[in-house]
Parts: sequence; structure tokens; C-alpha cells
Amino acid sequence: MERRFLAWVAASAAFMAAVLLLDRDGLAAQLLLGGATAIFVALLVRSLKLDARQILWCVAVATTGEVVLSLGWGLYRYGHALIPLYVPPGHGLFFALAMATSRQELFRRRAVVITRGVFVAGTALALWSLAARHDVWGFLWWLGALALVRASRNQLMLAACFTYTIALEYAGTALGNWRWAAEVPFVGLHSANPPAGVGILYILLDLIVMGICAMQPLRQSASITLQVPEIE
Repeated sequence: MERRFLAWVAASAAFMAAVLLLDRDGLAAQLLLGGATAIFVALLVRSLKLDARQILWCVAVATTGEVVLSLGWGLYRYGHALIPLYVPPGHGLFFALAMATSRQELFRRRAVVITRGVFVAGTALALWSLAARHDVWGFLWWLGALALVRASRNQLMLAACFTYTIALEYAGTALGNWRWAAEVPFVGLHSANPPAGVGILYILLDLIVMGICAMQPLRQSASITLQVPEIE
């Protein structure tokens, strides 16, 4: 286990707690929190030697998802802005943490045990939320998340992603930074705040980003192949 990694995990937890507590209305506050989050992510990526290209793609895809899911669909609403400016780079932060976690040799050697542990804990949480909070939507989402993780070749990263982000969701909703709709728009199913399987959105984000980045070298090689010199 890298000490630098552990230090960044602790620093990230403290930083995100501060951001959630300092979240306020107003452009100045949002610019400050958004800029601080972007700088924090940049320092983390550089320190842990992560692929900055993937983080940038994550921010771009996540921003699109925020517009569609929050402003368009109305699945959730933020308390202090339409989309707080710390949210897009915040997605990059959690993607980076999941990526760094999956590279730790200690976790890689115990990947099967860790992943199964997340499966059991996630299932218990989903069943409790369904029984105690009538969280039908969250339970269905958990089944989807479970299927995605089981089918992936990056199970450790996705399991880490779910673990980190479910903690974020419970903290953010408890503090009132955002709130999930009690009834899913256009679907009518009841949802808890947050839904137990909310991690599926972050898992989908990670899979989309990894898919985009995996396709880019193929596109580059294809463009090189097609550049046939003209014969005079």
C-alpha cells in the first residue's frame, strides 16, 4: 500500500467534507469551491501519476450526465445551484480515487474478496432500504450495478467506485446539498434519498470513460493507416 495513496484518500475525505459544509448560494462561493476542487484534483492526479486524459473525459461526460439527469429528468435537485461548480471536477476526483485504489497491490491481491464484500454489503443495504424506506428504484438500480460490476474486467475499480460514492451520497443528502425525488419522474417508482443503488450512475460513468479512452488509440491507428502517400 502506497503511503502517498493513503494520504490522498484521507485528504480527499477531509476536502470533500469541507466542500459540502461550505456549499453556499451565490456565484462567488461557487467559483471558489469549483476552482478549489479543480486544483485539488489536478494535484492528486499529478502526485499519483494518473492519466489526466481519463480525468478530463470523466469531467466532460459527468457534466453532460448532470444536465440530463438533474435538469432534464429531474431525478435530483441541488440545494444551492442548478449544478454546483464543484460537482464536475468532483466526479473527476472520485474517478481518480477509484482508479488509484485499483492499482494498489494489496487490494489487487485481495480483489475477489473485496469485490464479494462490496456485493454482500450493497445487497444488504439495498434490501434494508427497500424494506425500511420503500426504495424500489434504489433496489432496481442496485441489481443493475451488481450486473455491471460482475460483467466487467475492472471489478476492483468499480467496487471501489461504489464504496466511495455511496459514502458521498449519504453525506451530501444528509447535509442537504442535494435531494433525490421521492417519486421518479415519468416512471412513478418510489425512491429513497439517496437511492440504495445510486452507485450505478458512477459505475456507468467510469465504464463510459474507460470505453472512450480505450477507443482513442484504435482511432489514432486507423487514421495513421488511412494516410497513404500519393504516388506521383
